[in-house]
Amino acid sequence: MLLAGVLSGCNQTLPGAPTGNPAVGECHLIVSPEQFDAVSEPSPPVPCTEAHTAQTYKVARVPAPLSGRGTRPGQQELKALTTRLCEVATLRAYLGARERDGTTGLAIAAYAPSRDDWERGARAVRCDVIMVADDGTPQTTTLDLKGVLAGPDSAALRLCYRQELADVRLNDDGVDVPCTEPHTAEDISAWFNLEGSVATPAARNARCLPYALQFLDVDALPAGITLRPIIRAVNGARTVRCAVAVSQSNVQSSPGTITGTLAPAGGRKRG
Repeated sequence: MLLAGVLSGCNQTLPGAPTGNPAVGECHLIVSPEQFDAVSEPSPPVPCTEAHTAQTYKVARVPAPLSGRGTRPGQQELKALTTRLCEVATLRAYLGARERDGTTGLAIAAYAPSRDDWERGARAVRCDVIMVADDGTPQTTTLDLKGVLAGPDSAALRLCYRQELADVRLNDDGVDVPCTEPHTAEDISAWFNLEGSVATPAARNARCLPYALQFLDVDALPAGITLRPIIRAVNGARTVRCAVAVSQSNVQSSPGTITGTLAPAGGRKRG
């Protein structure tokens, strides 16, 4: 699963709604950089079917010994709790992600109680999922993200690749895009190193095939669906990202782009 960088911020408190009793499933419309970067986030909940930028997927408690302090800890101490309390596995479960569901354009933010709420005894940490652009800018959405990957609106969160034609064939690399944008292949969350045993396209396809069947929830690759592994260089090493696609003979456009997802609960449009 791909997850954008965690949002964190300065040790400030902003005026607004109480922060001591957050609830899983609440959505918030956070409109200013100061609110996104604050240790505490006091915007009132809004309906998740209306425009919002954050959705609470978990509520955790500040652990000891920090929880025993009468004055709220500083930014760095609270920031360090983000990966500890707001883990990715819990987010994936909240989104309804299966093992082979890859995602893109998501970030995690953790918000602690305000100074006043802390001094009144509040110790709840709000773990929020936020949809972000390529540059990390939070994006508004009207999607309720609870279980979204198990439903027809999942393409907005799924990772796809847009490849270009090179010498009458698609190149092995591609640009990361959400599956709502035109793309040539869809990630199935299975990566391996490019080494001698998978040096040929046939060998790479054979390695990716079991993951593709699991992603598609089928026993055999359906007609019109093909394997299209993506090759990337990461820290000097070449890796293979398993991906599936619609056969180019089954699409009308060049280089064979579609929109949507090939996941069982999704839908696609031929480009």
